[in-house]
Amino acid sequence: MEIKFEITEEDYISFNLYHVENSLSQKKVYNLLRYAVPLLFSVPIYAIGTSLFRQPQIYWLAIAILFVIIWMISYPKQYIKLIKRTTKKLLQEGDNSSIFGEKTLLIDEYNITVKGEHTTETISRESIKSVKVYDDMILLYLSGISAQIIPTRYLNAQSKKSLMDELDVFIDVSFK
Repeated sequence: MEIKFEITEEDYISFNLYHVENSLSQKKVYNLLRYAVPLLFSVPIYAIGTSLFRQPQIYWLAIAILFVIIWMISYPKQYIKLIKRTTKKLLQEGDNSSIFGEKTLLIDEYNITVKGEHTTETISRESIKSVKVYDDMILLYLSGISAQIIPTRYLNAQSKKSLMDELDVFIDVSFK
């Protein structure tokens, strides 16, 4: 089976967002920043307002609660923007020509070969740890942090089904 596709910067950013969404360590950091930080900051807001400014407690309690609510609602969008911005900065730091560009995926009985303009990578089927399927891409995880990205925009219904049949053994059931 042969599939031709192109990896763009947006594909790589989407991969990083998917990875962050599914990483247990990243979920812990995200939840800490989304819930614990505003609760910690609401205490000094209340204390400074009531003791230093000598204003009514109910007034500063309302401000502290409003701060917590606004933070918890707005943080997910800010976090996504942060991940996108950080990924773009990392991509600008060096030569990433081997990541992007046109690629050809060849699947045979024993190996998966990905050929790019400057690289050829041969992956044994046994080295695939899992396959995660999303609307816009299929990810072949080779480790906990490394994956081969296959954008689905280059696949018609038949080629996507054929690819899924080839990779069916590795597909994480929760992502089907």
